[in-house]
Amino acid sequence: MKPLPRMKPDSESRPDTKRGPCLRAHWKNFAATLAIALLAAGCGGGGGGGPEGQPPVAVDTISAGTAAVEDRLSAVGTVLANEEVVLKPKAAGRVAEIKFDEGRLVHAGDVLISLDDATEQAQLQQARAELELARQNLERASKLSGTRAISVQELDRLGNQVALKEAQVRISEERQADMHLRAPMAGVLGPRLVSPGQFVPAGEPLVTLTDAARVKVTYRLPEKHLAVLQAGQRVMLRVAAYGEREFPAVVDLINPQVDPATRTAEVRAIAENPGRLLKPGMFARLETVTGLRENALVIPERAVVPSLTGFSVYVVTNQQARLVPVELGTRLPGKVEIRKGINAGEEIVVNGIQKLIDGSAVVATPATNLPEAKPKPLPTAG
Repeated sequence: MKPLPRMKPDSESRPDTKRGPCLRAHWKNFAATLAIALLAAGCGGGGGGGPEGQPPVAVDTISAGTAAVEDRLSAVGTVLANEEVVLKPKAAGRVAEIKFDEGRLVHAGDVLISLDDATEQAQLQQARAELELARQNLERASKLSGTRAISVQELDRLGNQVALKEAQVRISEERQADMHLRAPMAGVLGPRLVSPGQFVPAGEPLVTLTDAARVKVTYRLPEKHLAVLQAGQRVMLRVAAYGEREFPAVVDLINPQVDPATRTAEVRAIAENPGRLLKPGMFARLETVTGLRENALVIPERAVVPSLTGFSVYVVTNQQARLVPVELGTRLPGKVEIRKGINAGEEIVVNGIQKLIDGSAVVATPATNLPEAKPKPLPTAG
């Protein structure tokens, strides 16, 4: 029988745990030395025109120009009818006839609903007959006024009787007219709330009449804008139903009181509504025009370089691109106003920005046929 192999002591079979960290430290020192050598070799090259010896970058540039820019205050609001009334009868009665179609345009004075007025017509006829009799009595008495057959007091009584009967006729005419509901203004009728033959009490809502030839739009603005806000300013409003189509309006009212809870003031604008496209209750986006600058400095939005500290643009001078901080102003479709930082006529980079750093050497080519960029929010600085 063969003897079993001799096992090594634990000190011989256990791996050397002290050599691992030393070996890793050795490789780290070697990698660091190699990186420093490569960096020194790159910096020592003498060719190229950039700050790190890189070849010039091909970029497209334009000259900063001027354009008319409007200052606008953005807000959201609600479309309201210019006028809206709920028609209610002044007297109780049975609905005899409905003379309108729901959703149709009616004119001021059109009869919309007639209640049964048989009783009122009879009372009116009675009042007219009594008035006629009173007039005849006065006429007969007037012929006797020159004689002693009638006194002056009797003539006065008969005259007052005529005036009383005339007033009763007018009252009966009003009561009879109250049985016929007329449109107080031109507008569009909503759904009716009553049916023919139904008895309705006085004050019962029957139908809503809306004047939407013009609409009101109410919205709120922060109190800090009150200094530049005034009645008569132009407002452009948009609603979701018609996309980016703008409807012109005019500031009609600025509430003289500021809401202490929100520190905002209510503003009301009036807009013409051709075709009655704007419906009361719609959600509206509004821009109030508070000023106009004819020669504002404007550049393409794509030329703006955002960062954590603000916004900048690359300005080309002597075939070098310098990163210049700028202050942005009003946004335009695909463009942005520059209020500080550069001047009109300076050459700015619009294409190839992603390849540049401050001081890069460039080969500039005038940009042509720049596509119109759709407006999108720029990142917020800070």
